[in-house]
Amino acid sequence: MLALLLGRYEPVENRALPVVFAFGAAMLIVRLLLAAPFWASGLTRWVSFPTEIASSTTYLFANLFVLHFGFFEMPIPFPEFTAYVTALAEIILPVLLVLGLFTRLAGLALFAMSVVIELVFPEAFINFADPMNSHALWMAYGLAITWFGPGILSLDWLTRRFALKAVA
Repeated sequence: MLALLLGRYEPVENRALPVVFAFGAAMLIVRLLLAAPFWASGLTRWVSFPTEIASSTTYLFANLFVLHFGFFEMPIPFPEFTAYVTALAEIILPVLLVLGLFTRLAGLALFAMSVVIELVFPEAFINFADPMNSHALWMAYGLAITWFGPGILSLDWLTRRFALKAVA
């Protein structure tokens, strides 16, 4: 279970070293592509991290953001709490992704956040004006990271390779 949490993906890790490195580089790129929009958004949400959230953030969650469920809409539940947790996640999860630490959990969490963002902004599932900001792409990145793990260029791999073997 710990090996799964720390990113083991046997179909690639049992291959030749160039394949392992190519996969690791590809997953690093995917991790960076997913981390970038969430990090950029997270930076706008704070006056002073982690103690003072921007008033505009709480205003958005309390007054403007609405969940769209087809035939009905629902306001964001617990808007102040949700704003704080979201702002915190938008800073912490991209850092974990870039470092490659608990990468699968971070990828899964950002996938879930993308699904919720899609409920708030359903028209941006595929964004033709700015394709890199399409929610569909963020969801695909999150699922790929969750399924395949971070690759060799990650702290998960180093932890599994050296720290866990020293303990065992």
